[in-house]
Amino acid sequence: MIRILISAWIVTGCFLALIILIMTEKVNRAILAISGALITYFVLTFIEQRDFSLIVDLLFGTQDEDYVNLHSLLLIVGIMFIVHISDEIGTFQFLAVIAIKMSKGRPISLMIILCIVSAVFSSILNNILTVMILIPLTITISRVLNVSPTPYILTQAIMVNIGGTFFPISSIPNILITQEVGISFLDYFLEIGIFSIVTFAFTILLFVFFYKNELSIPKDKAINILLYDFDIWNVVQSRRLLLASLAALIVLMISFFMIPGNLLPPDAIALSIAMALTIFSRLDAREIIRKFDFELIFYLLGVFVIVGGLEVVEVLTFIESLLQNFGAGDEFLQLILIMWIAAFSSALIDNVPITKAFIPIVMGISGSNPSLTKRYFFGLAIGANWGDNLTPLGDNILVLNIARENNRPISILTFWKLGLVATLYQLLIATLYFTLLYHFIPGLAFIIIIGLLIALIFMLQKVGPFKIQTAISKTIFQFKHFILT
Repeated sequence: MIRILISAWIVTGCFLALIILIMTEKVNRAILAISGALITYFVLTFIEQRDFSLIVDLLFGTQDEDYVNLHSLLLIVGIMFIVHISDEIGTFQFLAVIAIKMSKGRPISLMIILCIVSAVFSSILNNILTVMILIPLTITISRVLNVSPTPYILTQAIMVNIGGTFFPISSIPNILITQEVGISFLDYFLEIGIFSIVTFAFTILLFVFFYKNELSIPKDKAINILLYDFDIWNVVQSRRLLLASLAALIVLMISFFMIPGNLLPPDAIALSIAMALTIFSRLDAREIIRKFDFELIFYLLGVFVIVGGLEVVEVLTFIESLLQNFGAGDEFLQLILIMWIAAFSSALIDNVPITKAFIPIVMGISGSNPSLTKRYFFGLAIGANWGDNLTPLGDNILVLNIARENNRPISILTFWKLGLVATLYQLLIATLYFTLLYHFIPGLAFIIIIGLLIALIFMLQKVGPFKIQTAISKTIFQFKHFILT
């Protein structure tokens, strides 16, 4: 008993230290995760006296779990190949420039189109690559039009995380969840993907009300430069390769929708298409591999071991029992708790370890009820992805850094003024959505929900953009400053 208590304290300390040090951004997250995994290994080997095979199981998953962690890693590698080849060809830049030209320089149209592009790109790429492609492009376009890029950058940053819930491959938390539970691509999209797209539309409406009087109208000369002098083919390496890249992306998405996971797992589909595109493109594979996010791979491996260690020493079982008692056996209340706790946790902490830690907890709470398990995990996916926008930590720090490097600095408080209210608004929509699902409220209630959301937007507009959340933003800022110092 004393031995397992010591092990529990040490492994929990590793997990908490990982979280705090990631927040400070003073040490590389992969180094932190691998260091924590080594400490966990020593605890499990020398204190718990477990065999090394346990560490292998924590890294790649057990046979009973169908090697879920290994499948997740292979899927990520396959997606990386396709994404980096497409990026090298210029596919995403090409699509982004076409979309921007469609706006014809009209401020509201430009903001809506940039939001759509951000969500669509992040549903296929990872958030970091989406931001690295679109934010510099947005700043360049704003300079051409001689308008402030801040509203466009902020709205894109928020939509990146919304796009992260469109498909099972859209974010690391989604991949971990769907691989663990065996949720098919089509099931996920029908349950969460469509709902996320609806929430995206409501969020666009919110942004229009916020910024309709603040967006500058560019001069005709600037619009002509955008439409006629900005050659979209300058960003493409080869038209032949562009078509091949687009075909690969289309085949990938259709295959995920049409091929059952028990017939051909998603990682095998992604790797097959990735290898075919690599061979056809004749690009230097070594250069493509050099661009891989190996930091993410090592980070995930470290997190797998630490969180697995928490499960072995029964820390996650203890948290599961607390959540069960707090929810008092009420399935709806437990679902809402999972979503909101995951959202606020991922606001301060990277959402990968949060998701990995929540997976066994959710499995334990839901028991052997498959439909309940799926619904709980859908709540976890929403919370873990959307909660990122509550604070400018995580990927949003990169957004602010890129803006500053391009002489268009955006303050943390400015980000909070939009991010906080937009995320609470989105989580409220999700809460109402799950309320509708659980209590079988007829169509009239859905109309009431839409009316309430529109009324909320009008109220925020009447009070004045961002006044309501300024005090909350300052409080969170002071809390973060206290933690980091």
